[in-house]
Parts: sequence; structure tokens; C-alpha cells
Amino acid sequence: MTTSGAECGLRERKKRETLLAIHRAALDLVEERGFDAVTTEQIADRAGVSPRTFFNYYPSKDGAVLGRRSEDFAELRAALLDAPADEPALEVIRRLVITYFSPATLDAELRAQRRRVLVGEPTLAPALVRNNIRLETVLTEALEARLGIEPGTALAPRVAVNAAIGAVRACIEYRQSGGAGTIEDLATEAVAMLERGLGPLPLP
Repeated sequence: MTTSGAECGLRERKKRETLLAIHRAALDLVEERGFDAVTTEQIADRAGVSPRTFFNYYPSKDGAVLGRRSEDFAELRAALLDAPADEPALEVIRRLVITYFSPATLDAELRAQRRRVLVGEPTLAPALVRNNIRLETVLTEALEARLGIEPGTALAPRVAVNAAIGAVRACIEYRQSGGAGTIEDLATEAVAMLERGLGPLPLP
């Protein structure tokens, strides 16, 4: 690796660490005090950054709590478009949605904390819905572009994206409710179900 490459790698690692520190600080404070009682200044102070740095990384308080930025959606779009041409669309989407909902940068404890905060803070519901709609829209538009389909002219891309998102969410809920297996393995199984069709559901 060149010196320039090493410097870029160091900057990227520092950026990820700062993003995570702000996200963790936001979750800690909201869990301690409630969303409405927390300010961006308090989050920045807890994370050890300036308020200006906070806004360089996240656009708003709810963005920091959710851990979402506009760049995340741009990266998802680019990743879908750049995926190998022979990789099945549902497999690409499965991989990207797992990264979105259960990123490797978050440990199990932090994922559990984020879930507690999101479930316990109704104030965050509108922001969460907006992000979910944006996720569906970005992935649908990227899938249309990948397949060479005129935007909005075919139902299949939107159905595929929403089905894959729903499948991954179901796997996360199943795992968090005590189900066995990793989210990755469960999601692979779930996408296989979608590809072959669920068929009649087995009776208990």
C-alpha cells in the first residue's frame, strides 16, 4: 500500500469510528433521557466531537439515533449497480439489506440497544418510516437500472425489493425472538423460499 493509500485508509477508519461514536452516544442519551430531552449538542459532547463535526456526519438528531445518512443510500445504490452481472438480483438485495439493517460495524449489544430505543420511542416512527420508504425506492430504482427496465414500468422490481426486505426483517425478528441460526444463514434460506415460492404453509 502506498503512503497515500495508507492515509486514505486511516481517514476512512477514523470516519467510521466517529460515525459509530456519535451513533452510540445518541442511543445512550436517548435511552437515558428520552428523545425529546436530548439535543445535538449533548450528543456531540458525549461523543467527544464538536457540534459542527456532528453535522458533518449526521444531518439531524434522529439521523444520529437511527445511524442513517444520505450517503448510506447512495452507497447501497452503487453497490447494487456494481454487483457482478451473474449474481441473482434477490441475492444482491439480500446481502445489501442485511448490511443496512444489521451492519457488521455494530456488535450484538449495540444492535439490541438500537432496537430497544426504536421500539420505545414513538417520536422516531416518522423518521423510521421515511428511511424505510427511501430504502425501498433506492433499491427499486437501482434494480430497474441494473435490469435495463424503464423506471416505474414494471411491477416485478418493486415486488422483488419489498419481498427481500420483508424476508430479512422477518429473519432479524425471528433471531431476536430466540430463533436459532445466524441472520445471514436465515436470510439465505428465506430468499430461497421466495425464489421457489412459499407454496401452502404447513399446518402445526
